[in-house]
Amino acid sequence: MRIISLLPGATEILCELGLEDNIFGVTNECKYPSSINLKEKVLSTEVNFDELNSIEIDKIINESINTNKPIFSLDINKIEEIRPDFIVTQDLCEVCAVSSKEINELLGKLTCKPQIIETSPTSIKGINDSIINISQILGVNKIGERIVDKINSDIKTITSITKDNIDKPRVFCMDWLDPIYSAGHWVPEMVTIAGGLNMNEGDDVNSQKISFEQLLEFAPHFIFIMPCGYNIERTLNEINILLENPELNKIPAFNNGQVYIVDAYSYFSKPSHRILEGIKIIARTINGKNYKYNPEPDAILNLQNYMHFEFFAG
Repeated sequence: MRIISLLPGATEILCELGLEDNIFGVTNECKYPSSINLKEKVLSTEVNFDELNSIEIDKIINESINTNKPIFSLDINKIEEIRPDFIVTQDLCEVCAVSSKEINELLGKLTCKPQIIETSPTSIKGINDSIINISQILGVNKIGERIVDKINSDIKTITSITKDNIDKPRVFCMDWLDPIYSAGHWVPEMVTIAGGLNMNEGDDVNSQKISFEQLLEFAPHFIFIMPCGYNIERTLNEINILLENPELNKIPAFNNGQVYIVDAYSYFSKPSHRILEGIKIIARTINGKNYKYNPEPDAILNLQNYMHFEFFAG
């Protein structure tokens, strides 16, 4: 069985299902587990996102949407050489991967005829359903069921601790630095499970562009900075875009030292089982000792502590 994955979250799911050896092609954004970097890259782009800041990336994405010009292109020759039995793709975000329309155009050009597995979850239930669907199609349904059972069991444990909190803190998850976006899709659910109140309420809401005035009005007690696809180091490289605003001290989270940068790429941006760790990171942060969990050292960083250290170390 030969699989091509065109979606980082799906690649993570496939590996968790024990199918890493069956993956023969991925995208440049598929980076976990680290061994996946050895796989053939079948998706290319003329844009080097690693060299651009959030303002420049936002401009390119908007231009792509307005002109209907795709950012990514598939390497048909490499795909033909791999001759996949399955291609896993999505139709949720054209920034992350190619759309189903482009996949359908590809199929018409291939001599091999792979089965397309489309996964476009926008909620935690949707992520669980994707895991089950992929596992059933690929014949590892028992493993898929165990992964989903683990997610649901851990969520139940967390909610048993947080559901009765009377004074739930207001939590803002920043999906982009400039312009500022509030995180959508499964992230508001993650905050609710962790025991917080969202700026974006409701199920399956999209990420939303907001003004600084709206952020001031919401007055969050906690802010988690999670630019889509960024790790902590990359966010720190651009954090001055945010810190240059002289009115930040009007926000309770900044006044109280409750602003955190998290590893968005690993635990928040992608629809995979790893969002469970993201829920635990938020829960531990906003509930303190009431919820015991030790995140990975590079998963979360208190911005105030970091700036204080940099000031005295520099």
